[in-house]
Amino acid sequence: MLKVGLGLRTLLCASMLFAAICSYADPVVERGFQQTLDGRSLAENAIAVVNLLVGDAALALEPAWVELPGNVSSRVAVYVVDDRQGTVVTPAAVPNGCRCVFIFPAVVTEWVRRNSAGLGRIQLDAEQFLSFILLHEVGHLKMGTPGAVFREGRLSQLNVEPSRAKVAEEDADNFAADLLKARMAKTPVGEVSLAANWVVLELTKLSWNMQAFRTLDEFGSFAVGKPLVFFDDGYSHPNLAWRILRVADRIQGSQETRYLLDAFEEARIRGANPAPLYQRQ
Repeated sequence: MLKVGLGLRTLLCASMLFAAICSYADPVVERGFQQTLDGRSLAENAIAVVNLLVGDAALALEPAWVELPGNVSSRVAVYVVDDRQGTVVTPAAVPNGCRCVFIFPAVVTEWVRRNSAGLGRIQLDAEQFLSFILLHEVGHLKMGTPGAVFREGRLSQLNVEPSRAKVAEEDADNFAADLLKARMAKTPVGEVSLAANWVVLELTKLSWNMQAFRTLDEFGSFAVGKPLVFFDDGYSHPNLAWRILRVADRIQGSQETRYLLDAFEEARIRGANPAPLYQRQ
């Protein structure tokens, strides 16, 4: 009886140890999150677009929940992550210390809803928007720069302006923009160039919606450079509207895209000026 008891205890301890090892082998659990079934179809479609555009096996994204045949050890695992605490504000990120990508489908859905709502807006497509975000994350992977630090289920922002993190974000945007520009120009026109054009069209729609927000919802913000509209969202990430304008100008390089970018940056300068608008009597 004693031997049986010891055997059961040994087996139980071994099982607990195995469970602990497995849980900490999961980069999602390590950072205080859980994987989710929600958004997997959306993620798979966006991953397919990104792999088509990138065309590099060393940077190919792989849904972590799908078993693929053959040797795929060089691929990058993508995890769909639940953010029940509502502490994450980024749709996707390359977490620090992991050659992988986290997608937060609840953030993607809410972000698309919020930026599609309002007078004069165009309905955004979540799949195309996520495709651009993932291209940005591939840029992080290619350059070896993490996109975010997660601790205990929260996004940590520890950088101070001017920060290397913001430079890394701009570099990742440059990678995505340059790739899209090259793929758009690919001849003869085929699946790759069409996919690139669809993503760029989504960026154009997003730029339009953001301009509508600044012009209609925040009327007068341009004149004073209202910080809520024109300043950076956090320590580590530049203002998203500025990033989209910058990417659009890098891809298209037209007088119109340059004007919109310059006007936005001029508004930021006005917002940083502490002088009052009117003299006190």
